[in-house]
Amino acid sequence: MASKGRAGANLDVNAEIKAEKNSFDDAFLDVVGNEFKFDHAKGLAEWMKNSADAYSTTAQVKDAEQFILLRFKQGNPKKESVFECIDFVGMTRVNIDKAVKIWGLPTAAKRGTDIKTFGGHGNGGKFYMRQMFGKSRFITYRDGKLNVFGFDEKRRYGYAQGLVDKAMTIDEAMAFAGIEKLDVPDVVRKRWKRSPKNVGFTVVRGERPDRFSGRATIESILERLRFHPQARRVLAHKQVYVLSHAQHWGKRLTTPTITPRVGFEEPRVIPLPRKFDFKGETFEFRNKEYPEGKLTLYTAEQPLARSGELAALNSVDILGEIGCIGSYRMHELGYMRFGPETEFIYGECECPLMEDKKLDCVKNDREKLVPNERTDALLEWIRQHVDKLAEEMADKTRDEKKSRDLRQSAQFNHLLDRWKNKFMTKLSAEIFGGAGIGGSFGGTGGGGGVGGGTGEGKGGRGDEASPKEEKGRDGDDEGQGGGSGDIKKKGPRFPRVLLSGHDMDPLDPNPTNPFLCDERHPPVYQRAEDIEHGIYWINTARPLANKIMDAYGADSARWREYLFQRYTDIILKQSIYEMGSRDPEMTPDKVDGLIDDVTSKVHDAASEDLESFLFDESLTGSAASGPPPLDADGGAYDEGDIEGIPSLGELLSDEAKKIKKAKDR
Repeated sequence: MASKGRAGANLDVNAEIKAEKNSFDDAFLDVVGNEFKFDHAKGLAEWMKNSADAYSTTAQVKDAEQFILLRFKQGNPKKESVFECIDFVGMTRVNIDKAVKIWGLPTAAKRGTDIKTFGGHGNGGKFYMRQMFGKSRFITYRDGKLNVFGFDEKRRYGYAQGLVDKAMTIDEAMAFAGIEKLDVPDVVRKRWKRSPKNVGFTVVRGERPDRFSGRATIESILERLRFHPQARRVLAHKQVYVLSHAQHWGKRLTTPTITPRVGFEEPRVIPLPRKFDFKGETFEFRNKEYPEGKLTLYTAEQPLARSGELAALNSVDILGEIGCIGSYRMHELGYMRFGPETEFIYGECECPLMEDKKLDCVKNDREKLVPNERTDALLEWIRQHVDKLAEEMADKTRDEKKSRDLRQSAQFNHLLDRWKNKFMTKLSAEIFGGAGIGGSFGGTGGGGGVGGGTGEGKGGRGDEASPKEEKGRDGDDEGQGGGSGDIKKKGPRFPRVLLSGHDMDPLDPNPTNPFLCDERHPPVYQRAEDIEHGIYWINTARPLANKIMDAYGADSARWREYLFQRYTDIILKQSIYEMGSRDPEMTPDKVDGLIDDVTSKVHDAASEDLESFLFDESLTGSAASGPPPLDADGGAYDEGDIEGIPSLGELLSDEAKKIKKAKDR
């Protein structure tokens, strides 16, 4: 025992480590690869970036001489399809061994040069090949030799047998790759003729694509590709063509053309500050090594967030030295005081300093920056300038709008809001067995309504209670679940309906002007943040609303009918969301039946309760009396509040008496 102790005493726990190469199981690549969450638009963007970088670093030719082909062969069945990306540069075996084969190499895209590149660590294109195809390969030719390198059915990579540095002519190589019938541009052949050693091409081929079945089409993939943040700069500056296997050449793929907003046609360019103070710290965005940087904001005539594929453009792309290193939708930047107007804005922020390796701000997949304080500071600076532009747009909209008297409309809205709450209480008993409709404001299940659950989820109630006990137990104002908790905070039992152009934004802590919608927003509008608070906005800026107001006036029966129709929309939405939260197998037939049932009940009730409101033209001139007072929650009436409210007929009768007195004077 003593001998062992003396031997141990001679060992040094701080002895220097003898370094070895990293070793890992191939399954680790699945773990990393799955984090990329590839779809085909994203993967094709990675292939395009690799080709663009090859032209810049290896061929070193101008944009006008760079051609990238996306070629497709749709199989029958679709799983037998083939996707290809073709360039006229090529790789040698040395390029493959020292760049392509190495996972996570920071200089992979540069290929030994100091040229700025779109690509980063050389992972994106390979992971797309590995994760999204039955098998895939690089068929590449350069310096008179052909090499084939790729992934087999078991996701193992390597060279194809007998196809390593295979000497052959360019014509033989193109025939082998299946591209001999392509109409290779004259500028490419002239470049090849000037330097025979640099004659080459690469065909990246993926066979049996994953997630390409059912309704998926090549056209839909290409449409998403046009809007993908990793592809937009390549498409804007390089010549990318799309073709089928049967074609000799294709049609150019371009970025979408966006018509700017009138009055905001010129891009807004804001230089990036050298330093920015955020949460008590100062962050550097430019320095001697990275002196450049700016934010460029553009506007659109139509709201991008509600325009299908254009919604992807409603974002700010973060650019490094040349490519996109992250992209953020407007709502991801933080709360915007002028949120509706941000739907008409898109842009890009050039901040090369974020690529500095010492800062560790760039993720492998380049979809988002690494979350840290510096990233948060940059996004906050961008948010401030986006919101400032949105404010200017809102001011211009307000200045250009005709002055309207919405006070009368607000009074009518309060009357309808009270009727709606009474009606929905009765409707919920008839259709959903008494559970309140209101637990799903906008379809997400948030809000404070009775969800009929166990009390563990949002809006749920875990036990039976008297009406008085129910107050404050069905979730708080933030929509969190009630159950049997100790917090007695009353939440919105019913959706709250407000008028744009008249009501202040209840979510703005310091409102200074009424909340404005654009005429291109829907008649009943909700922002993402409105959903959990149960807020709906009736958009008074819609063209039909304006025409009714102009032709008939804000106090007309025609205008009151328009408001009633919007309440019908809201009641239908709430009923559908309620059904969706209860029935996981909701079918179109069930929805259709629910629409018929709810619409019939709304119309039947309105024919009795709202006859004077909808048809009596004598309900005019009462704006001076002011709207009915709100309850303590600012208008979110629940069943307890409703019990003490006079009937709508009584309210209208009182209004008529006031009108008569005014006329008698």
